[in-house]
Amino acid sequence: MHPIKVSLQFYARNIESLLLLSAVIVLPFLLVHNFTINYVNFIAALTGAKIVAGFFNLFLLLLFLMIVQIPFAQFVQSHLDGDERPVRHAFRTFLEYGFSVFVFGLVYVLLVTTGMFLFVVPGLFILVWFYLTPYLVVMKKQPVWRCWKKAFDMGKRHFFSIFGVILLASVMEWVISLIGLFTVTYITTSFGAVLFTQLLLNVIIFPLIAVIFTMYTHQWMSEPSKAEGMERLEG
Repeated sequence: MHPIKVSLQFYARNIESLLLLSAVIVLPFLLVHNFTINYVNFIAALTGAKIVAGFFNLFLLLLFLMIVQIPFAQFVQSHLDGDERPVRHAFRTFLEYGFSVFVFGLVYVLLVTTGMFLFVVPGLFILVWFYLTPYLVVMKKQPVWRCWKKAFDMGKRHFFSIFGVILLASVMEWVISLIGLFTVTYITTSFGAVLFTQLLLNVIIFPLIAVIFTMYTHQWMSEPSKAEGMERLEG
């Protein structure tokens, strides 16, 4: 079965646990991101350094994205392994590998954002080549320094598939956020209501995106065992 279809089924069956992980882990990162970016945009408006604000926004967003993927990848992997406590294991894995992925993410995101702002294309290539690193760290239970090369090899082999999923996820999030924005502003123009709606939609959408990438990574890692894992998720 196609990974996206399996992901939708998995998300529907485990939505309570996924939203719990998202509320505890993703929401705080979103709040920090929004608060920081609003402050940076305010400073940029006073100084005229809008390009710096754009650079910092992309940098912070990608950095947080790298870290918050960890618990969702582990949650899916726990189900594949038949773990009876997937939520607890997801939190434990986040605490175990979060800092090392954060350190890797600093270098990775700096290269991506620099490439994006200078030449665009190099930034896109770096983004795709190493995007699966957090997923491989979780699935292989190995340090980042042993996984980034494997992520690079996988990124080269499945470049267009990874880029396509990133593009699909971005469009999906943009469309849903736009619909939510128009819906809320039709009722009220309150900044708090708009912000709350955007945060809520991201908390709901992000787990699905992470599940989709986890399913694809699992498929690409071990084709022989793919069928068995998918059957377990469908059962």
